[in-house]
Amino acid sequence: MATFFQTIAVIFSSSSNAPTVGHNVETTGQTSTPAGASRSNTDSSKEPIYFYDSDKPFYEFTSFSDHPVEYHGLFYPTAEHLFQAFKFMDTDPALAERIRRLPTARMAQQEAKRQLHRQRADWLEVNVAIMDKVIAAKFAQHRSLRHSLRSTGSRELIEDSPVDWFWGIGSDGRGRNELGKALMRLRERLHARQRY
Repeated sequence: MATFFQTIAVIFSSSSNAPTVGHNVETTGQTSTPAGASRSNTDSSKEPIYFYDSDKPFYEFTSFSDHPVEYHGLFYPTAEHLFQAFKFMDTDPALAERIRRLPTARMAQQEAKRQLHRQRADWLEVNVAIMDKVIAAKFAQHRSLRHSLRSTGSRELIEDSPVDWFWGIGSDGRGRNELGKALMRLRERLHARQRY
């Protein structure tokens, strides 16, 4: 039977920019559980799970959480660092490396925004697929995150960002929630693997 890392490697094998998921950079950090909430695999609640704030449950689902990600032998402090670096890996590798080395996810995001004119031309067409790869690598490398994601059952996952209408739902709740959708796709792959 294939290991989880082999399974993720197969998922990525169709892409030339597929992350190498060879090392486990598992952290010992605890994931949070709200009072009265269940994180068991049998959670039958139908209520959506909202995540965004660092002081609230499920913050670990954000790309800003303190879970390093290895990609092609390099360690990125957060998934956000890797995601932002992807914008420049082909067009400006030195800039991608500079983003990788920034101390915080917010700084990585801000630097990428300042350099929009240098990002890959097809970014708006590939950004969701890139996020899928980034979060799959992050969750492959952190067992506690896989457990946390599985524990959500089939509940809708919603990035409750008040300022992002693409990755989150924005202040009016009408955003696309693309990060939540990416996490639900990954969760479905994890559940499918558990069934076999």
